[in-house]
Amino acid sequence: MKPTAGSENIEDLINDLIALQLAQVADLREYAQATAAGEGTVQLERTLRRREQQRSELYRKFEERAFRGAKGTDSTAPAER
Repeated sequence: MKPTAGSENIEDLINDLIALQLAQVADLREYAQATAAGEGTVQLERTLRRREQQRSELYRKFEERAFRGAKGTDSTAPAER
């Protein structure tokens, strides 16, 4: 079965989110090392904020595409018995 353009787009967004989150982890490690060494962290703080904004935007796009068919339903709500 061939994936649809929508699923390929979702997969791309997931891959972008993964790459961005790995970069965030590396930034946080660098920030911790700089802080421990008593070095300046202004540029690192800016980078962390920028990446978090990017992550938030990517996740918003992911939610729009992945969950667009489930509008009005809450998949996190407990099922009724």
